Amino acid sequence: MQKQERLVIKQLGGKQNIRENLPKYAGILSRDYMGYALIQLAMNLYTFQERREENSNPDPFLSEVLDQIQKWTGYYVLDKRYGNREEERKQLHSVRNRIIAKMRVLTSYTDALELYEYILNRLEYSYDIVDEDMVVDPEAYSKQIFQYLFQDADKMVINSKIQMAVSQLPVRITKNRFYDILNESLKIYTGSECSSVDDFVETIRSCSGLYRPEGFETEYPELFETLRDFEELDYGSLSQADWQRYSDKLSETACYIEEIVSDYLMLEEIVNALYAVMTACVYVQEETKEMGYAGKILECVLEAMADQTPVSELAEDCFFALEGAPEALTGQLMQEEGLLFDIWSGEQDALKELELAEEYADLNLISKLLSTSIFIDLKPDALVPELADSRYIDQARDRLVDEFSRSFAAHDKRVNRARMAMVLGQVPVFFNSQQEIAEYLTYALEHCNNNSELKAVAAIMDEMMEE
Repeated sequence: MQKQERLVIKQLGGKQNIRENLPKYAGILSRDYMGYALIQLAMNLYTFQERREENSNPDPFLSEVLDQIQKWTGYYVLDKRYGNREEERKQLHSVRNRIIAKMRVLTSYTDALELYEYILNRLEYSYDIVDEDMVVDPEAYSKQIFQYLFQDADKMVINSKIQMAVSQLPVRITKNRFYDILNESLKIYTGSECSSVDDFVETIRSCSGLYRPEGFETEYPELFETLRDFEELDYGSLSQADWQRYSDKLSETACYIEEIVSDYLMLEEIVNALYAVMTACVYVQEETKEMGYAGKILECVLEAMADQTPVSELAEDCFFALEGAPEALTGQLMQEEGLLFDIWSGEQDALKELELAEEYADLNLISKLLSTSIFIDLKPDALVPELADSRYIDQARDRLVDEFSRSFAAHDKRVNRARMAMVLGQVPVFFNSQQEIAEYLTYALEHCNNNSELKAVAAIMDEMMEE
């Protein structure tokens, strides 16, 4: 970053020469966003093309999106054709939403199947496939877990460990106590933004396997059939052979989902970077050398995609020339974009007067697209966010309790306890003291249904504590 650019940022941070510096700041940020987005687009599209050469995925949606990416990258990076920018950005926005919708479906299947992994794991020691000589003393083992939980000084690490432990220990709380924990967790959000409450509720519904997004039954019919198989099993009378078969099926399904998710994660990163390029391009006055190298890489990749040939070695030379550039741009953007939201939310009158409101709205959009939250909501930030009062919290709690109540009534206790366990691993730590934690650990272990469940839980906890 040049000295003059640092001065612009310093003055804006100190509320000096605001009207003079607002257009300068926008120019600096647009240039660096464009450079960073182009490099990310080049790196990810290159990697994705290499993966496709090695492992072709027949997913027609994947091919459809890649065709669109290929076309728009050619328009905006190689040809500099910006004529239909608004319409094409809307189309890309729609593509992005379709990827997110598919990811929601896949994530909901992952969450739902985790319930049955939880159940199957606790049946393992019921069969003659593990060490029968294993002996677990509940009181001694609870002390071992307690020591593991508190061996770190970092409170956040301790809380994370407690959440993980509670999610794996046998759930031995009443439904009413479970609802109390939900209520206590939600009350923490009183006075925060309503969107934060909504996000927490969505997390609870997702992790518990209750969330069924649009397309759940139709997008991946093979996954829907698999889930129905697990839902209809009688786990109380599952033979060893069936246990093994369904455990293998669960592993195979997890691998299948992981493969699709990996593709969609990278595809979303590519779409985000391209979206940022299409947004920033009209504001950039001159091309930097980094943009030029990224453009050359993309030219090589697009040629390989069109001809179905390996990517030219020229791309590797350009990557070598870009060595260190992504890190340098990341450092610059960390210094630059800290002011963006304050300017966007606090200088609306000046932005409108200088006819910069649209450009700053676009910069705010790009900051989201290039963030580490790949699936971030792109809706404009509310300048005056709505805050959650006690009534809003109570309504959210009542909806959750009603949904869990209906689910508990429709399923057996194994599924219900698995659902509770998933939630207890996500809510804030609900214990009031270390003594209360110690007592909970001992009680949970002492009240295992039988010795085989105790052994299974100990094996799961051992694995967790060894990581």
